[in-house]
Amino acid sequence: MSRETGWYSNVHPVLRIVSFVIFSLFLALGNPAQLVAAAMIVVLLFATAGRDSIAGLWKTLLRMRWFLLSILIIYAWMTPGPPLFPTPDYSAWLPTTTGLIEGVRRLLALALIVAAVHWLLFVTPQHQLVSALYWLALPARLLGISRERVAVRVALILRRVVQVQELVERQVKQAGVSKGDVRGYAKVSAGLVEQVIVRAEHTPCESVEIAVSDRPPLWQWIWPALLTTLLMLTGGLATL
Repeated sequence: MSRETGWYSNVHPVLRIVSFVIFSLFLALGNPAQLVAAAMIVVLLFATAGRDSIAGLWKTLLRMRWFLLSILIIYAWMTPGPPLFPTPDYSAWLPTTTGLIEGVRRLLALALIVAAVHWLLFVTPQHQLVSALYWLALPARLLGISRERVAVRVALILRRVVQVQELVERQVKQAGVSKGDVRGYAKVSAGLVEQVIVRAEHTPCESVEIAVSDRPPLWQWIWPALLTTLLMLTGGLATL
């Protein structure tokens, strides 16, 4: 299924972003029942988005594996509680049961948020994303922030990220760096920083066009409302 032809293609980009924010806020609470409900939602979204979206998510999670593992280790060893195994001689060196449970919950919440971000970027073209952010940044005027600058910076970041990714892949291939070669990656990284700085200094100014997003249809606000209701009911049932 193409990313432009799914059921989500009819949902306004502004409401996709609003739904993502609501989704992330509930996950930050770490309620187990809400985590299960969120996981089911993510599975449904990726099942309708196609295999390409799943493959991209897997690559993203693999790149974050050491970061995710470090979070689990910090929670497991730094959270007070009963040790995982009843061994008095080594209990101080063992992870705690409370820490492992809390670490897994935080790990799952973070992985689900990453999955939601990946899905949002996969099904929403860049021009729609920037246009939606421009529309959502309207209240920023009250704080004296120009929403035009916000939208332009987001557009430039998205454009440059793709270029930097291509540059990284090219340099790694040319250097012949193998997996696990920390020194090789360090040398490539040092060279990449210099190249990025040089490119930034010599890149001419370019114009950025931002399409002003139309107002989301009133009836489509039912999507974030339904999501909020579902997650609130799930959290409420867990406390009964």
